[in-house]
Amino acid sequence: MKNLIIYAASAMFALTACNALDIIPSDSYSDPVVWQDQNLIKMYVNDQYNALVGQDNFYRYSFFSDKVYQKYNDEGCNYIRENILTSDNVGSVSDVLNYWNTGYGYLHKVNMFFENIESSRVDEEFKNTMINEMKFIRAFIYFRLIRSYGGVPIIKEVYDINSDWSNVKRNTYNECVEYIISDLDDVIANLPDRPSERNRVGANAARALKSRVLLYNASALNNPDNDKERWQKASDAAKELLDKGYSLCDNYREMFFDVTNNEYIFAKEFSETYSHMLGFNLACTGDGGRGWATPSQNLVDAYETLDGEIPVLNSESGDINPKSIYNPEKPYENRDPRFYDCIYYNGSTSLNGRIVETFKDGADMIQQDMTMTGYYCRKFVNENEPVSQSHHYTTPFPFFRLAEIYLNYAEAEFQLGHEDVAREYVNKVRARKSVNMPSITDSGEALLKRIYHERQIELAFEGHRFFDLRRWKIADNTPIVGLNIIKDGEGKFSYERYVLSLDSRKNEWKDAFFVLPIHYSEIQKSNESLEQNNGY
Repeated sequence: MKNLIIYAASAMFALTACNALDIIPSDSYSDPVVWQDQNLIKMYVNDQYNALVGQDNFYRYSFFSDKVYQKYNDEGCNYIRENILTSDNVGSVSDVLNYWNTGYGYLHKVNMFFENIESSRVDEEFKNTMINEMKFIRAFIYFRLIRSYGGVPIIKEVYDINSDWSNVKRNTYNECVEYIISDLDDVIANLPDRPSERNRVGANAARALKSRVLLYNASALNNPDNDKERWQKASDAAKELLDKGYSLCDNYREMFFDVTNNEYIFAKEFSETYSHMLGFNLACTGDGGRGWATPSQNLVDAYETLDGEIPVLNSESGDINPKSIYNPEKPYENRDPRFYDCIYYNGSTSLNGRIVETFKDGADMIQQDMTMTGYYCRKFVNENEPVSQSHHYTTPFPFFRLAEIYLNYAEAEFQLGHEDVAREYVNKVRARKSVNMPSITDSGEALLKRIYHERQIELAFEGHRFFDLRRWKIADNTPIVGLNIIKDGEGKFSYERYVLSLDSRKNEWKDAFFVLPIHYSEIQKSNESLEQNNGY
């Protein structure tokens, strides 16, 4: 357990947003001079903004859901798909699944800030701003922890290598939520809604995180008795943002390349100095990309036809919805415009007007080092940039945008029995100018499924699906499906669905998988006062 809080001088993530956020060398953090100098304090806080996201990790949670097939096991994808993730092997995967050490490592630095800032003699207004920015960061880290593990220890002290961890215990999930909300309420009360300096959190970012935290708190995984008071709090939190001057962008695709758009409540901005590799990692192999995470047929089937119907009822069998206008011989015609914005498919256009060829023997065909599903991810790939491992990609990432808040509000209002309001806000998302999908008219359980479905489509590749399935308690053994495409001598295509061979689960699904295991070494170092999640 000790290693989870020891400050590592080398742990500096070069992903600070744009040039507005400079950082301070990490070996200077313990110097008392730091805490009497406004510039150094601000640099310290800037460094902690890296706790919000690591190198292009924002899309990697898609690897573990039904949306994407990741062809390598670098992240531990196969452990999730095969239901073999344990308290032992979780230590060998990235912090996408093994966030415990990473999260508490960040909290160690956050706690160091709070231990020193009160005695600082810098300007009080400046100090108050820095304190509240750090409260947001602390709340964000704890939310990531409880989202993965349930209740976790609330650690407020700065520990070192000699600290005694033998009595560390987990706080309850509810205690953690109360702690997070307390921090966020302070931020809301003390920071401006929209800071004048871009890339810094304000009250509206805190409201957005509060909305997400309370939505999770009200959901089935954490609210087994379906306490309506929790849903009311989730609704109220989302509603606070509805009159703050944000609006849906007209153009769904272009929104993701403009960090100044009025839909983004808080986003991570990058520069050539502090960049990422997302464009290279996601781009088609025929364009020179890695094709690292390829959308599943399951996700493709979820994109409705233009008449508002889900085209395929079962991805594995390919059963067609007779109510839809779907044509299995021309499967990519007449689909929700967001499909074309997010997915490269056989016959679509990629960089420099090149036609994507995922058919057998095509430039982007199915094989181990290309796509394993017949598709590539287009969302976040800026086609005005070259595809190169050495290129500095600067596509921003939205932590919070208005469409999510609309869907949070719709879900909470449905659970409170206000179906008209729920439909209204789902339909606002669907009515975006570049999307313009038919309004939904469903009611009852069918409406709830529509709300779930709209999140799957609207928020695809933004890190929600993996945890949405778990908080709803509907994650299961659904196989990941790909599509083989054959081109005949006359240029006609035939399509054959298949379950990916590496997607053979060694164990049946069990409810323990709704949360993640804590690495066994942490349990041992606490002298077993730290309880493991059930089932691990």
